[in-house]
Amino acid sequence: MGFVIAEKFFALLIILIGAIIIHSTLTSPDLVFPLFFSVSGLALVLLGIFMILAKTS
Repeated sequence: MGFVIAEKFFALLIILIGAIIIHSTLTSPDLVFPLFFSVSGLALVLLGIFMILAKTS
């Protein structure tokens, strides 16, 4: 039971980090690789959503 709660909490943390990366990429125009950071933030958000939706045995 504790592992399931820890996994869901970690997934929420990953979603939060991905959302912060996407937000900071879109609001500061002077970044070097904005496409790279946008894609990596989106990948983190999708990974977090997948971790929340996945069932643990």
